[in-house]
Amino acid sequence: MDYRKFGEQYYIRLDKGDEILSSLVMLCEQESIGTARIQGIGGCSNAVVGVFDPEKKDYDREEVTAMLELISLDGNVTVFEGRPYIHAHASFAYRGADGRPAVLCGHLLEAIIGLTGELVLTPAEGSIGRKYIDALGIRVWDFS
Repeated sequence: MDYRKFGEQYYIRLDKGDEILSSLVMLCEQESIGTARIQGIGGCSNAVVGVFDPEKKDYDREEVTAMLELISLDGNVTVFEGRPYIHAHASFAYRGADGRPAVLCGHLLEAIIGLTGELVLTPAEGSIGRKYIDALGIRVWDFS
C-alpha cells in the first residue's frame, strides 16, 4: 500500500496481495482518522461478501476466487472499541463458470487485491463511534 494526501483527501494505491479492509484500518490508525468516507475501484483475486440475515444475526457469505473487477466500493470509517471500523459495500464483475459476466455484491467482508486498488478516503472532522444493538445483531452509529 502507498498513499498520498492532497488537500483533505487520501489517495490510496493498494498492491497485489493487500487486503482492502485491513489496509484501510492500518492507514486510519497511522493517520489518526476516526470518521471518513471511502470510495474505490480496482482488480481483486478473491472477495468475500455477505448479505445480513436478521434472524441468524449473521451474514450469508459468498466467496469468489477469480479475476474480479472491483466496480464499486463505498463505505465509511467510524470507531468501535477504540479502533477504526470499516463498514463497506462492494460490487465485483467477473466471468462466471459458463464464461459469461457475473456480479458479486454485498457487505464487504474481505477482498484481496490481485492487480491494483485505487481508493479515495475523505476524512471528516470529529469522530463517530459504533455501538452494538443486540436485538438487531449489528453495530450502528453512536453519536453520544
